[in-house]
Amino acid sequence: MNIKLLFQQNMNFGKKLIRLHHVNALLFLVLSVTGFVLFSSSFRSTLPTFRVWIKDSHIWIGFLFCLPLLFYIPKMQKHLNTLRKKKEHRVNLYVVLSIVTVLIITGIQLTFHRQFPPIVSSVSLFFHDAATWFGVPYAIYHSTTRSKWFKRLTSRKTVAHPQEEPMMINEENPIYRRRTFLKLLSGSIIAVAFLPSFLKWIKPFLPEDTGSSEQVLPDGNNLNPLPNPSTKSAPPVGGGRRGEFRYYTVTEIPEINNDNFSFAIDGLVDRKQKWNWNQFVNVHRDVQVSDFHCVTGWSVYDVTWEGIPLKKLLQEAGVKDKAKYVKFYSADGVYTDTLTIEQAMMDDIMVAVLIDGKLISQNNGGPVRLIVPKMYAYKSVKWLNRIELIEKEHVGYWEKRGYDKNAWVKSI
Repeated sequence: MNIKLLFQQNMNFGKKLIRLHHVNALLFLVLSVTGFVLFSSSFRSTLPTFRVWIKDSHIWIGFLFCLPLLFYIPKMQKHLNTLRKKKEHRVNLYVVLSIVTVLIITGIQLTFHRQFPPIVSSVSLFFHDAATWFGVPYAIYHSTTRSKWFKRLTSRKTVAHPQEEPMMINEENPIYRRRTFLKLLSGSIIAVAFLPSFLKWIKPFLPEDTGSSEQVLPDGNNLNPLPNPSTKSAPPVGGGRRGEFRYYTVTEIPEINNDNFSFAIDGLVDRKQKWNWNQFVNVHRDVQVSDFHCVTGWSVYDVTWEGIPLKKLLQEAGVKDKAKYVKFYSADGVYTDTLTIEQAMMDDIMVAVLIDGKLISQNNGGPVRLIVPKMYAYKSVKWLNRIELIEKEHVGYWEKRGYDKNAWVKSI
């Protein structure tokens, strides 16, 4: 890349196109890096404070990413005329324009996702991810095979041989030319490098293996006895989940067992309560089927939760008149969030223990997590171990770091 070209003036048509191409490539590089950082679960746990800043940067750079396309559109027909006899270049142009267009349209929708129903955001996120998983390897391949060092590597002086006899494939006349072979090799290496991450992303969209229905004790949690699921957790009432969870955490995942498990309700209540696992597993549970929406755009539909309605727990504890907010604590010792008393009394908010008839996994916030279906998932506190009734408002973990206090999901 010629950096001087970015600042040069009085250029001809060809150099103007090259400059647009370089600007577009630089912006795409920054978007790719920030996008993969946001996608990374490790980054959330190591540098969570910077996540909101990087997300905002990603969005603003995305808007800048639109400018090269807007400048190019008036020049597009003239450019296509110059590529009339260059099929490979035309195909590359159409591929790049398709990737850029998909990324821009879906990126704008995801930026303003609160204005749309969750299903629209889920579709946009799928195509945004798909364009990324195809676009980034393609950009690397394109940059590699068009670079000067690659051209030097593939250039080789050859001696012309008269073709008076039938062509024979040998060392002097291989079935693949040197440049073709090296391009295939480069593409294969890039594809193999990205394949594990791509398969991890695409797995939730593939048909599930239904060969085994046996419940396996999840992850690092070790709790006995396991709760017996209600018959309503199975079809036809429950068990119809569509989609898969993406697991995020801002801390090291806690390991919970019979010795360190506790669940308490205290603060401004008439009757403070505390349970160990043997006691808590025997508390009567209800079943509900609801959707689960993450603020990053993905959703899981028709999830069967089994647990204790929060409203019931608060009524049994006796909420004092001074209490205005309900504060939720995570067993990780870091994450907290709050709801107003009015919000906490909604019928579908649940202190969940089971998902689809199985103990909630450690990665998914088990053995106990809060479920607030009508709000984005940063309100659904994982590894829930304490509920406190308080008088003054408490600002939750992500709200302190820039998330909107208004976590309501837009309904259809």
